[in-house]
Amino acid sequence: MVLIHHVHTHWVRLLLALVVLVCFSVSIHAAELDEYSVFIGGFTAFQNQDYQGAADKMSQFLKEYPSTPLRDMALFWLARAHYRLGEKREAARYMAQFLKENPETPLRNAAEPELIALARSYDEKGEAFCVSTDAKTVAVAKNEKTIVAAAPAARESVVQARTDQVVAGTPQVSVEATTQKTMESKQGVSSLTMKERAIRQYESVQENYPGTKAASIAAERLKNLQKTGASHDRTLVGVAEASRGGKTANIVTLEVGQFAAADFSVRPLAKSCEAGVKISVPFQVVNRGNGSDSFVLSEGFPAEYKARIAAAANPELSLAVTPQLVPGESFAGIVLLMVPAAIIDGQRSTYPIRVVSKFDPDISLSKELSLVFSAPLLRMVVRPDKEIVLPGETVTYRMALLNVGSAAAKKISFSLGYPAQYEPLEPLPAGFRRDGASRLAVDEMEVGSGGRKEFSITFRLKDEALAGQELFCRAELHNNALQLSEAFLSAAAVVGKVSGVAVRIQNERRTVLPGEKVVIPVSVINTGNSRESYTIKTSIPSSIRYALYRTGGGGAKQMDELVTGSISSLSPREEALLKIELFAPAGAADTSETSFSITFEPESDRNKSATASVHLVYSRPVVTLEMEAKNGRLKPGEIAHLVLSAVNNGSGMAKNVEVMCQLPERIEVVASEPGVIDGRKGEQIWRFPDLGPGEKRSIVLAYRVRPGVAAGTSLQIENRLRYKDQQGNSY
Repeated sequence: MVLIHHVHTHWVRLLLALVVLVCFSVSIHAAELDEYSVFIGGFTAFQNQDYQGAADKMSQFLKEYPSTPLRDMALFWLARAHYRLGEKREAARYMAQFLKENPETPLRNAAEPELIALARSYDEKGEAFCVSTDAKTVAVAKNEKTIVAAAPAARESVVQARTDQVVAGTPQVSVEATTQKTMESKQGVSSLTMKERAIRQYESVQENYPGTKAASIAAERLKNLQKTGASHDRTLVGVAEASRGGKTANIVTLEVGQFAAADFSVRPLAKSCEAGVKISVPFQVVNRGNGSDSFVLSEGFPAEYKARIAAAANPELSLAVTPQLVPGESFAGIVLLMVPAAIIDGQRSTYPIRVVSKFDPDISLSKELSLVFSAPLLRMVVRPDKEIVLPGETVTYRMALLNVGSAAAKKISFSLGYPAQYEPLEPLPAGFRRDGASRLAVDEMEVGSGGRKEFSITFRLKDEALAGQELFCRAELHNNALQLSEAFLSAAAVVGKVSGVAVRIQNERRTVLPGEKVVIPVSVINTGNSRESYTIKTSIPSSIRYALYRTGGGGAKQMDELVTGSISSLSPREEALLKIELFAPAGAADTSETSFSITFEPESDRNKSATASVHLVYSRPVVTLEMEAKNGRLKPGEIAHLVLSAVNNGSGMAKNVEVMCQLPERIEVVASEPGVIDGRKGEQIWRFPDLGPGEKRSIVLAYRVRPGVAAGTSLQIENRLRYKDQQGNSY
């Protein structure tokens, strides 16, 4: 039972450890994504009209991530959230900060005009801040984004002025004026009262629309009205006098003249206009004149809207003028628009639609069409997981694609350009593919309003990357549906400094002759990524004399430079060519060995040193002379044989081997094989040009004692050997 309890406890502890590890991993991942979660939460709250929640989340976002690439967007939504809450002071403060930090941003066109006006009146101390902005300031803000058409009131006053001409006694009498006069007579309104009202309306047009065509027409009509007033009074007096005496009846002949009038209505759009979408705006023109008339149609949209006017019944055919309309007949038309792809989400614009009577061009009516636009608003944040990267290390770039616009983003793709110092790790993540030498591409996707997509890619930093370089990745975002592109630059990753050195020596094991001068080439390469100097340390026996030189490069013949203890700074990947000159000891024994080493240490990091060793094997000829002869008594005239053998027992080649045999006068040479090459009286010399290691050369000499030599005479034959090595040393 005790054993079972211990095993159960072990599994419980293991399970708890796994749970803690998983929770810790999840918390780290959540922390990485928290920045985007808070921002998207604030944006979604604003879209759902939770303005207090939007203000709280955007304030939290700016507090926790003050240097975020999404700072401009956070300030924008924070200012608008405070404005919707009625907190104008806070709204003005954040919008002013947004405009100050982003003076060229197109997002200002998506903000409320009143909010822009508030921001302009705000200073950081709050002293010049005024919560209630006057109408003039708001109008200035509106005029930055809209085109204001001619006021409809001017058109109404002009129509009324034409009616009042009839009342004032002008020659042209219209049906509309007669109808108006009849209606006002039924209401108990005198013609004098109508005249006064017309004068007031003319004066109002002059006052409210100075400098316009409507104002000049009103001034002319007012002048005519004042002139006709006196003649009208005289006519009335004449009629009164005639009634008291004279003719008992008078006949007045009137001709009804044509006048122009119209009703113009535009049906407002019920929803926002999405970027890149075709829309149609219905309108209606009704001929309110007393005769057939047609009306010229025009619109004031910029060219990028590709606006055109057509009949509702035949939208394919563009129209500039309505058909002839009889009194009371209406014309149903539409204005066809293509919302520009580059429109800003939330932008508001107002453009005029105008109709002008062909019968009377002074009769014109305008309507302002107010549009609110919706569009995707994409932002991409690209960040490396480390600020300093060393050659050979890996770095992972995390990318977050966010749509903070009110419309879905369709057919979105992006490409990631990376510096040549990077090499993507294979296999590439799902969805990524190579697109050229230093570019990766990602397939099309869709990102809804308030949505986000996340990606990551890992690179290896190449060994040749130089220290201090700033490396950037550039993401090019492509909205293929709207044919728009935008680029986003990553944060910088800096290449860290790495020290390193490599040493190469040719023929690390060398065979040398005693006393030989040996030249050993050495190449030193800076394998680090910054300019570096190197300290030289050698371990060479004291019996060997040596010197270290730096040879001239570039192909030109230059003097070698003696190197004492260090090499001056080498650039990354630069190679320094050195040579070691040493003299082998003359007395070194054959086949004896010795070793030495040379070490190069980077001055910035001595732990990254490199060492090269050389092993020397001494080689020299060792030639011995061996002799075979018969000892004992030899009678005069008796022939004896002497065999001399030169044997090279060394490891080196023997040169100019010379064997000498010194014979006494009482002995004479009978024959020799090989023959004697040189010699003086009593001296026999044989020479061999060379004698290789282990080689043996024999000489057979036949001799005899000369007659007459007394018995008991002692005779000696002396043999000697001389030779040289390849260096010319004699032995």
